[in-house]
Amino acid sequence: MEKVVLDSSVIVKSILKPGRWLPNAVYERELETHRKAKTLVKILRSSPATALIPYPVLVEVAAVITRLAGRKLAEKVVESLRTTKNYAIVHEEDYRDKALQVALKTGSSGFDAYILALAWDRDALLITDDEPMSKHAETLGVHVALLRYASLEDLIQKIR
Repeated sequence: MEKVVLDSSVIVKSILKPGRWLPNAVYERELETHRKAKTLVKILRSSPATALIPYPVLVEVAAVITRLAGRKLAEKVVESLRTTKNYAIVHEEDYRDKALQVALKTGSSGFDAYILALAWDRDALLITDDEPMSKHAETLGVHVALLRYASLEDLIQKIR
């Protein structure tokens, strides 16, 4: 696909490894998801696809990384997302009416509605590791890849 919408779950998991305190099976699954997310984000930086990042995702990524790893890393990540050439930060006013339609149609959270609306509005592939969001995307007919279940090979094929 020419356009990909990244959810904050993918961006955060590409940066932060899962905690060792997780039960072993969950830790192993999350570690594999981290590896896929990290590789996917790296590939997107040089891919012909445009990675669309809803502004609310930028805010969420900043908040989560600040909370889990510190402000310095969060600022570095936000700057990278803002300046990478084929990443585009998309402001809410560009698709807010669509977000309202999504919320009314799916009952998703307001935050998720913005992410779903952007993918729906731009006919883009939504990549997320949020299973409920992926179900809402399917309801809307949005192309979606749930990171934890998708193979890296399938993801790469979809973005090239």
